[in-house]
Amino acid sequence: MVSSMPSTSRLNLSGLTSSRHKSANITQECITMIDPVQLCQKWHVSNFASTLKLAQPGVCLRSQVFRDAQLPEACWQLCLYPGGKREENRDNVSLFLKMSATSPMKEVQVKAEYKFYFLDDRGEARFSNINIGDFHAKPPKCGHSWGLRNIPKNKVLGCLRDDESLMISCHILLIPDLSRVVCRKITPTMRITDNVQVARLYFERMHEMLQTGHASDCTIVCEGESFQAHKFVLMTQSDVFKAMFSHKDMTENLDSVIRLSDTSSFAVQQMLTYMYSGNLPPLIDDDQASAVMQLADKYGIDHLKILCEERLIEKLDLDNVCLMMHLADSHNAMNLKTACSELVTLNKRQVMGTQNWCELRERNPRLCNEILESIVITEPQSPPPIKKSRI
Repeated sequence: MVSSMPSTSRLNLSGLTSSRHKSANITQECITMIDPVQLCQKWHVSNFASTLKLAQPGVCLRSQVFRDAQLPEACWQLCLYPGGKREENRDNVSLFLKMSATSPMKEVQVKAEYKFYFLDDRGEARFSNINIGDFHAKPPKCGHSWGLRNIPKNKVLGCLRDDESLMISCHILLIPDLSRVVCRKITPTMRITDNVQVARLYFERMHEMLQTGHASDCTIVCEGESFQAHKFVLMTQSDVFKAMFSHKDMTENLDSVIRLSDTSSFAVQQMLTYMYSGNLPPLIDDDQASAVMQLADKYGIDHLKILCEERLIEKLDLDNVCLMMHLADSHNAMNLKTACSELVTLNKRQVMGTQNWCELRERNPRLCNEILESIVITEPQSPPPIKKSRI
């Protein structure tokens, strides 16, 4: 009788594979930056006490039209009926927020939170109302309103200013078209899992060698501070250090001293900490992350550079995007540069109207032209006009 047995070698190989997969987790991350659109319109209506007495139902006062560059297909307007919108609203004031499509042929649908305030002479709200509306403008009307039909006249009279005028403040909060929001990939990083004690112990002992300086064979000097290091570790983490210590006639190799004058001692400390432990402290600010990234770029420590880019991307906003763009361009930080470019593309009008943009244009015109070209390429093209048939 022949009995079949499972292959031992196959089982062992499977076990090895399983063990190998448990040793590390590769985490893929991405980030979507959504900036809510916030609009505010203040409307001053003079002699409103008299208007309130004499206005007939259906008589409408309209504010100026306002809009936001992030939502160019929609515009907004306040509509005030001092005598009520209809006959049944005669003893009340009606107030509406109207959204209109900027193109008569385009349908626009937006969900927005809107707030109405009546402000006194000190700018304090004497009346407030908060609502959420689904605004849907479609041809041929191309407009849709939400608001209040029945605000008692006595309540409005109590909100008038000393000169008998009415100050209306309207605040709108909405999310822009999510189809235009770009999701950007964050470069995958490998993280050692908690159950791999051998790897953790290895890095802890390596870092201890940096802290104690035991058996060090080179010194890095920066801002009067000396850091004891090991050529072997520096060479394994950086091809620049590897080349430096491989040439016998290099001053740094002969003296075993590396003098740095173009960075900070803090950045040097963080670079060494990463080279010995694989970690970067979480609590470092923009300037510190920028300095470490520049040092990582100088010595070709690519993964440290990526970690710094991720820190800077997390803190990226409209105020610092021009500075970050120049930094990314100067040090070939492509992840940071891509994130900056996407942020500028989504907020081009706000960014390009700032002093920071003007300074960047003077300092680095090539980069600004590159950004403008990318905006033109990514901007949706309008369809050609429909030709009218001849009669």
